[in-house]
Amino acid sequence: MKVALAQMEVVPGSPRKNLEAMLEMVERAKREGVDLIAFPEMCVPGYLLTDHFYREDLLREFMSFNEEIRKASNGIAIAYGNIFVDTDKAINERTGEKGPHPNKDGRSRKYNAVYVFQNGRPAPRLRETSILPQGVEPKTLLPNYRFFDDERYFFSLEDVAKDAGKTLEEIVQPFLIEVNGKKVPIGFEVCEDLWCAEYRRNGGAENVTKILISNGAQMIVNISSSPWTYGKNNARDRRVRFLAQESGKDFVPFLYVNHTGAQNNGKNIITLEGSSTVYNGEGKPVRLSAAPYREELIIISDADLNKAAVERVEKPRIAQKYEAIIAGIRHVKNMSGMKEQPRYVIGLSGGIDSAVVAALLSIAVGPEKVLAVNMPTRHNTAKTRNAAAQIAESLGIGYVQIPIEDIVNANVELIDRFDLDGSGRKLADSDYAENVAAKIRGTSILSNLAGKYGALFTNNGNKTEVALGYATLYGDVGGAIAPIGDLTKKEVFELARYLNEEVFRREVIPEKLIPDELFRYRADQVPSGPELKEKQVSQIKLGYHCALVEAMTAYMIKTPEGIMQWYLDGAMERNLGISTALMQRWGMDKPAEFVKDLEWVVRKVQGNVFKRIQSPPIIVTSPTAFGYDRRESILPPHITEGYKLLREKVLRMERYEPESERMVALGAAAEVRTA
Repeated sequence: MKVALAQMEVVPGSPRKNLEAMLEMVERAKREGVDLIAFPEMCVPGYLLTDHFYREDLLREFMSFNEEIRKASNGIAIAYGNIFVDTDKAINERTGEKGPHPNKDGRSRKYNAVYVFQNGRPAPRLRETSILPQGVEPKTLLPNYRFFDDERYFFSLEDVAKDAGKTLEEIVQPFLIEVNGKKVPIGFEVCEDLWCAEYRRNGGAENVTKILISNGAQMIVNISSSPWTYGKNNARDRRVRFLAQESGKDFVPFLYVNHTGAQNNGKNIITLEGSSTVYNGEGKPVRLSAAPYREELIIISDADLNKAAVERVEKPRIAQKYEAIIAGIRHVKNMSGMKEQPRYVIGLSGGIDSAVVAALLSIAVGPEKVLAVNMPTRHNTAKTRNAAAQIAESLGIGYVQIPIEDIVNANVELIDRFDLDGSGRKLADSDYAENVAAKIRGTSILSNLAGKYGALFTNNGNKTEVALGYATLYGDVGGAIAPIGDLTKKEVFELARYLNEEVFRREVIPEKLIPDELFRYRADQVPSGPELKEKQVSQIKLGYHCALVEAMTAYMIKTPEGIMQWYLDGAMERNLGISTALMQRWGMDKPAEFVKDLEWVVRKVQGNVFKRIQSPPIIVTSPTAFGYDRRESILPPHITEGYKLLREKVLRMERYEPESERMVALGAAAEVRTA
């Protein structure tokens, strides 16, 4: 048997374009003598379409493409993902019932389904059932975490079984694929069905794979729309090994096909790198896709399934995040329905963040499509102005300097000409005056330049700044996309080094913008800072606050109570991935300073939700990104009673004692006792 995994780029909301790509790959597969070609989950409409799944006209349109795929199945079996709307009328006609069969929201049932056609007809099941449409298998396990909302829209195969008074074992059946005159039972499942360990039933995993194998499947094909995250491939390998252990000697070859590109939900851009994989009967990978984010037709014969297991070689974390950001930027074209990549206007301050974003844009869309503008006031030093010009020249992008001192002064003078409450209050005398320059840059200059050139402008904020609210609403919070909004400041420095050393292989990001390992700058370097007032120093404790933000926004959220306990246990370094030297560099070895700083961070994170919910889409590079991934309500900070007790304990400490010191002390004490 010859099987092809069609690792294609899926463009969400563009079914005709996706269909054309599918038909071209089907023809290639036919020429190669392929018996079965499998495409990814929701490859016709796209997966992350949010409430567009409520539009009846769109759903009919998506399903109308099934007819062309059916016709293309002459001489080959085709498995692919699409929406299926199952009406009361259709269900009752199949089952002979008269009752209502609604979706959980009262609408018609919608399945996130795998379709299987061969020779112009729906493929038959090994044991047919009237409960399900012919040639259609709904997804069994519906994810409802992170940015996944399957349960909001779809009816699961598990719920179909419940409604029919059947068990999954009765209705989950393999399809019969004709190969050289023989009918081979193949089990088809959709994405999350392989991540079954956390879905519980009768004290065990709700293992769809095991059910399919028990019901006669000689091969499993999983069609997926699985977002990239760092470590995802190894996590998936572990899950397939789990499936193999669950089925024991009965396990069969397992084929996983994923798509490439990116999708979005309005607040996050999620990338999909492919990583389609063939696993043998022991659950070990024997064939890997050639490269991430690349379309590929992977053709497998029976002989491939008997080859020795292959070892994955993963790129460094920052390299994978770089690839995800590039894919995310290139997705903007699809978001806007453009035929080619748009132009970008970027505020190039001469700092590290805008330098990295400018470099990423020039790689993703080409330097000819990037227009940079430096907008200094009297507070901007010659060092940063010179750095901005140097970066633009190194990248070969358009560049101009537009001084805004006069515009800022005119704006402040205009506001101070009027007294709304008779208080005589002056904007010029307040701390808020520094935000005027940021708003002039974002709203008056960048947005209007973007309009003038038919371009988009970027948000250059990093995750540490986004978390702490270190940005001005209607100023640098604006933009069409936030390329580095899910990278901490520490990661921005790492990416700068990676760009210089591995991508450009020359100094494009000036070395004078990159601090040492303890985030210290030499006198001849340019410290990170906003330059909105004279000699302004950033309140962000570089490296340390980055680690705190990562912990407090992680998928498994670390609470202020948990961080306090780490401090008491001397476990800050181990849990935050930082050094004792970094703790000391910022004075965090002093308990009172630690408590004061932690409470400042907590207030900042919760107090700036209102900015984040108005921010542009962020490209996801971490296990939890701000936006639709990490969903936030605007609430006042709340201090738990448990935190108060731990706070008292910390403040009674003389100093922070790292685990390493405690181990040394324990070792010395043990030696004394032995002596």
